[in-house]
Amino acid sequence: MFKINIAFFTSLFFLFSCYSKAQTENKAIQTEVHSTDKGSFSFNPNKADCITLPFGYSDISKRKTVDSVLSAIEDKNKLKEIGALQFEKVIKKDLVLLPEEYDVFLPFSATVNEKYDPIKIASHFLCYKDFSVYFMAVYNTVRYADPFIEKIYLVSTKDGKLIDMKRIYLNHQGEMGFANYTLFNIDKNYIISLQDYELTENPFQLKPLHQYQILPSGKFARYFDKDGPYKNDEEQGLVKNHLKEGKWIETKPNGSLDLQKHPEFTDPYTYLEAEYKNGLPAGTWKFYKLLQKYSEETGEPLFNTRKKGPLIYTEVYKEGVLEKREVR
Repeated sequence: MFKINIAFFTSLFFLFSCYSKAQTENKAIQTEVHSTDKGSFSFNPNKADCITLPFGYSDISKRKTVDSVLSAIEDKNKLKEIGALQFEKVIKKDLVLLPEEYDVFLPFSATVNEKYDPIKIASHFLCYKDFSVYFMAVYNTVRYADPFIEKIYLVSTKDGKLIDMKRIYLNHQGEMGFANYTLFNIDKNYIISLQDYELTENPFQLKPLHQYQILPSGKFARYFDKDGPYKNDEEQGLVKNHLKEGKWIETKPNGSLDLQKHPEFTDPYTYLEAEYKNGLPAGTWKFYKLLQKYSEETGEPLFNTRKKGPLIYTEVYKEGVLEKREVR
């Protein structure tokens, strides 16, 4: 089994802390496609290469043990199915910037294996109304002689223009058996289900299954099965038409906090007062320090002790796009 270097992972968190997890669910990625020494990049427009749904790991909701998760990750038939998307079109590492939940940005540092192109777009893609949604693979070329797909993103486009990205797959394994995985499934209704798994000293955490849908704008937004009030350990608010609407309170890890520059923030969590309109960030978001206590036995946060601390910074959104950030 491959292994992850937790210290390396943590250092990347500090070095590239720019976007919060609360934001990355819904932000539009304003990346332009540039020319490279291989010429200008273009997406495959051939509708004959559209995949058939459902696609992915259809039984992720049933995989609730370490063994069942590892068997899915190591399933050679499923890996062949993913490989059949034909990741052939190379994107140079200076072409794209990818915010994601682990706050790791591409391009990587100079430690990337230059003999192998780390980012590729698949020839086969997902057709949805007027949009083409491509699969983009990021290969681990740093630690292993034989590169493998570590992350897969869905890349939403229209008329060749990049609209949004969402990471749907992760195979990041580490030292002492620590690992982080994400498995995905896209059903016939184009609802994208993501299940995160974390193997730590605990030793296994099954995180809540999250679902996403493609909005009429081509952006990805959280999808909920039922409308009405919603609440779990990390967030609470109103769901309308299967999307977040109005005021939400979110208490999650926040990659925007540079803990080296601000050692007074003893952990990367914030208490966020957010606002959504039709599933996308809107208005002013207020990020406060999250005050919380931890279990002496497990070191995990005690959710019933969480409360709002001092204001750290604010962000202003318009139609899901971040327009301004002000640090207090």
